[in-house]
Amino acid sequence: MDLSLNGYSFRRQSSMTLIELLVVVAIIAILVSIASVNLLEAQIRARVARVRADLKVLGDALEHYRVDYPNYPKSIYAELDEKRIELGIFASLPSLTTPVAYLSSLPKDPFLGSNYQYFSAIILPGRITSFQEKYGDWVLFSVGPDKDINFNAFTGVLIPYDPTNGTISEGDIIRGQREPGQ
Repeated sequence: MDLSLNGYSFRRQSSMTLIELLVVVAIIAILVSIASVNLLEAQIRARVARVRADLKVLGDALEHYRVDYPNYPKSIYAELDEKRIELGIFASLPSLTTPVAYLSSLPKDPFLGSNYQYFSAIILPGRITSFQEKYGDWVLFSVGPDKDINFNAFTGVLIPYDPTNGTISEGDIIRGQREPGQ
């Protein structure tokens, strides 16, 4: 459409009004927020899958270690008057890379950036503890997306991670000798 005023002709250009521009920006912001939430959840699901694969590899390395040695690697010891006493607490997994390379390197927990947690049971001949009934002679675990050890002190059982309670829910990703993972 052409307009003329005092001999000058003006052509009307179609452009967006401020309200139309704000609506477009709001729609883009909503789409970006939806995409970022989905991206964060996908990253957590990928980390959980990586942890489960790492725990399987570590469990296999522990079983290979056991073939060569009489026991599984111990968690943590304290020295008391020439006696080594197992403290029975969770610890970083001891190296399975030397002297025999069961693994070329220890994988790191993607939720903490440190080694996975490891616990070996105190093995007494002819006696099986409740820990051994549940997990076997060892358990490996990651703290999971909540980045906290979830341990029921009354039952002595780790609380397993369940993504159906929300992507970042309480619980640890566990692999014991008796339960090969989830």
